[in-house]
Amino acid sequence: MAILPIIEAPHPILSTKAREVGPDEFGDDLAQLLEDMAETMYAAPGVGLAAPQVADGRRILVIDPGFEGEEGEAQKGVFLQKMVNPVIVERSDERITWEESCLSVPEYAVDVKRSRRIRVTWQDATGQPHDQEFVGFPAVVVQHEMDHLEGKTLLDHSSRLKRGRYLKRIRKLRAGR
Repeated sequence: MAILPIIEAPHPILSTKAREVGPDEFGDDLAQLLEDMAETMYAAPGVGLAAPQVADGRRILVIDPGFEGEEGEAQKGVFLQKMVNPVIVERSDERITWEESCLSVPEYAVDVKRSRRIRVTWQDATGQPHDQEFVGFPAVVVQHEMDHLEGKTLLDHSSRLKRGRYLKRIRKLRAGR
């Protein structure tokens, strides 16, 4: 397994809609990428990671809403889901607001309103279909990662002023490296 570099905003791949994984792309290489993405997510540490965040423009994500850094170490892997070509097929009208952060937008958090319950269909690395309902925090995590597949980051959920301040600070920090 390998730890992959995580792309940070405002990298252009993060604002590009990801493409579907084709039938000829399922198999061992895809399974290895999913393993590497999960290992990268845990090392970061995070609870979700989408392929565009590791410079892969395909509709792939991994989540583990039971993992919360060292405190969640005992839960690591229990709730791990590796999703290829995920689609939210159902959303509840009931909304919840969650303060979200992101591995690709470091040192930034914003309250985001999301559906409290969603149902998602996806395929695994072999192409087998899956269908599952997510409620509460796990639903938030899936929706956050799905945003990445649509070319959206937390910055897109922010006011223009807050987004501008963040980007200005990041550019200044990077210029000083």
